[in-house]
Amino acid sequence: MARLSTMGAVVLTINKICEQGGRDLSTEKVGFIGLGSVGMNVLPLMLKCLPHPQEITLCDIYSKLEFLENIKQDLVQRLGFKGQINVALSKTTVPEVIYDSTLIVGATNVPDVLDIRQVKPGTLIVDDSGPHCFSVEQAIQRFQEQEDILFSEGGMLRSPSPITTTVHLQPSVEKILNKAQRAAVFNSNPFNIMGCGFSGLLSSKFEQLEPIVGMGDGEESQLHYQILQELEFEAGDLHCEHYVLPKTSIANFRHHFGKEL
Repeated sequence: MARLSTMGAVVLTINKICEQGGRDLSTEKVGFIGLGSVGMNVLPLMLKCLPHPQEITLCDIYSKLEFLENIKQDLVQRLGFKGQINVALSKTTVPEVIYDSTLIVGATNVPDVLDIRQVKPGTLIVDDSGPHCFSVEQAIQRFQEQEDILFSEGGMLRSPSPITTTVHLQPSVEKILNKAQRAAVFNSNPFNIMGCGFSGLLSSKFEQLEPIVGMGDGEESQLHYQILQELEFEAGDLHCEHYVLPKTSIANFRHHFGKEL
């Protein structure tokens, strides 16, 4: 089943992290790390559903230069983007130009290509990479100590009402779970649901959302996004793995790095 609701969840998270950070997407410099199936769906959906940013940087591996140039042309001709577009090629880590981005969207399958230590103060990060494109441990430590970045996974949705979940674990499995793993299984947020799991539910409920194998296209992603909004779904709380960014710390970030909108 296509992960179309995941694309919607990532775009909702981009919108949410801007709102909670006191920022306007139209003034941001957005860097995309990874232009595979996820990045190629999230980028056009963002441009269709949210204000266009000031600048976009496309970052992927060297062998994709021609592919990235084609994307650049498509952003201008088909999606009407009028801002600056940069093409940045990488090998094992992202190039320096990515660190000039004020909002970074991760959609790669290469771990730790983004060095949290080099990320500039005030940067927003939304990551739908698997594994994460940055060190989660370093990001949490920096946020707790300095409160000068905001980051979140991008695939979580928040329901307007709690969702009932039935969990069954074999005793042998439950016995080997540590405290954090047990809490993640039994004490999960009842309002949260992963976008990838929600896609199939939406397709079974709404006739206009046909079941799709694979990633689908831009029009289908936009339909899922519109239905999510009509159902009053939002992005999940800013979080990464089991860590949820505290509201007081987010407010401190907004005070120092937000802009008067």
